[in-house]
Amino acid sequence: MTYERLFQLKFKEAVPTYKLGKRFPKERRKISHIALLQLPSPMLRKVVKNREEFRKLTLLKEWLSRKKDGAKK
Repeated sequence: MTYERLFQLKFKEAVPTYKLGKRFPKERRKISHIALLQLPSPMLRKVVKNREEFRKLTLLKEWLSRKKDGAKK
């Protein structure tokens, strides 16, 4: 399961996080990352204390938003 597909299920098809966890139990870490992306950056920074993890989430958020914007064109 890719981040793109999880992102699509979570935000475009409105599948709740707990249902994603039940459908794809081996992908819990990716599902958690996707769920955190709905937080605004300042709040995300408060929730994620590890600087490296925060950087990875920020880059993932930027990458997915570029993919989403590119699909609209």
